[in-house]
Amino acid sequence: MIKQWPEDKWASEIELAFAVMSGKVSNAVNRVLTRQLRNAEIDITPEQWLVLMCLWLEVEGEHPTQNQIAQATFKDRPSITRLVRNLERQGLIYRTEKEGDKRANFVRLTEKGKELEMKVREVTHRGLESIFYGFSEEEIDTAIKLLGRVFNNLV
Repeated sequence: MIKQWPEDKWASEIELAFAVMSGKVSNAVNRVLTRQLRNAEIDITPEQWLVLMCLWLEVEGEHPTQNQIAQATFKDRPSITRLVRNLERQGLIYRTEKEGDKRANFVRLTEKGKELEMKVREVTHRGLESIFYGFSEEEIDTAIKLLGRVFNNLV
């Protein structure tokens, strides 16, 4: 059940909803992470970070396919192909053909990609700390749980 808001509160709720839906929050988070990565001289984008996180966390198994990464990151297949190709050029990952299906490729980390994990995690952790500046641990936990519930309502 949706709570009825006082008129002045309703306006601020609409503004917040618009900021979230229009991607302003996502864009702002990407700017923070991009700046943090660049300052640490790590040559990856936040989108590439998502792909690498899938591999570091072994989402969909130790060697997911590009399609599995697309599903896990909610990116379309052409975007994942572009991201994977660029990460491959940087020597962070490599692809191997799936036996019996020439259209599917497994994505694997190179040693360089594995070695980058801790440095990237430290940098992105600092970025996320700046995003949640002034929040208590309890508030961060609550925010994550609430955003998870919102997301689950949408998918």
